[in-house]
Amino acid sequence: MSQATETLVFIPEDISSARSGAFRADWQMRSLAGETMGTHWSAKFSSPEQLDLQAIELSITQNLDTVISQMSPWETDSDLRRYQKAASGSWCAFRPEAFHVLERALSIAQETDGAYDPTFATAVDLLGFGPSPHSGYSYASPEVQQAFAQAGYQKAALSAETNSLFQPGNLRVDLCSIAKGFAVDLVCQRLRELGLENYLFEIGGEAKGLGCKPDGLPWLYEIEPPPNAKASLSKAQVALCGLAVATSGNYLRYEQRHGQTVAHIVSPRCQDGDDKLLSVSIFHDSCMEADAYATALFLLGAEAGLAFADKRNLAALFQTADDLLLSGRARKLLG
Repeated sequence: MSQATETLVFIPEDISSARSGAFRADWQMRSLAGETMGTHWSAKFSSPEQLDLQAIELSITQNLDTVISQMSPWETDSDLRRYQKAASGSWCAFRPEAFHVLERALSIAQETDGAYDPTFATAVDLLGFGPSPHSGYSYASPEVQQAFAQAGYQKAALSAETNSLFQPGNLRVDLCSIAKGFAVDLVCQRLRELGLENYLFEIGGEAKGLGCKPDGLPWLYEIEPPPNAKASLSKAQVALCGLAVATSGNYLRYEQRHGQTVAHIVSPRCQDGDDKLLSVSIFHDSCMEADAYATALFLLGAEAGLAFADKRNLAALFQTADDLLLSGRARKLLG
């Protein structure tokens, strides 16, 4: 596959039902866009009549603000910041959306035996990817090593009855690897409630679609090739008809410090400097799941990540500098 120049197109197995919403070629395409979570969001709609774009935009921004107010490490009164300040030995209540995302993040941490772990928030912050001023630390810094040692998803006990998380003392949580995907799901749910049946919504590389364009063709979304990949590698597109896609990689936000690459996906596994795997894309009906699993499989690496994806029937695309690797489920989606 490494010498191919064709475009790989991944198509949902139930694409017929996903395109069941009525459509006509004389319908118009409408779009909206804005900024959120340090990146951009965009929405495209196919509709037979004039849409109240102002009302739709307001609904989108309200749902995005819900996620930010609860899950942003930069908002001083977010649920995450309140938990950070909670007294040792106390239980801290989370609002329903944040607790749902937290619960899933910790579950995936357990599935991956800690390769993916949302409790690495202090290390994320020390390495310059959190709300604190840039520190210039590297993985070799004693402060970062201590932060990893003090973290651990096993310490994060949950109470589903009270939507609370136990604070054992100095434990912090970062949900940036999953919150954006959840925000996509939340907005798409609201678009459905507003009666929209044909749309594509994206936040900074995480996207989800339903229905199709006015000409009946699916929403084709191109997966960005990492800059270090060979130009001869196949391109990849996915038909987002009732499907979501999320991609994780360390090639967008990174720095060289003390001879070591420090990037925004933070884990003790990253300190080895193995950059053979450039990115992982996950196709899933839930963008939240796709977002978190893309990061988790990136941290596991190509070999272990492929095995994990096949065991859990995940559609995964791994991009290295000179090859594209597909899980068994992803191969089944090839058009």
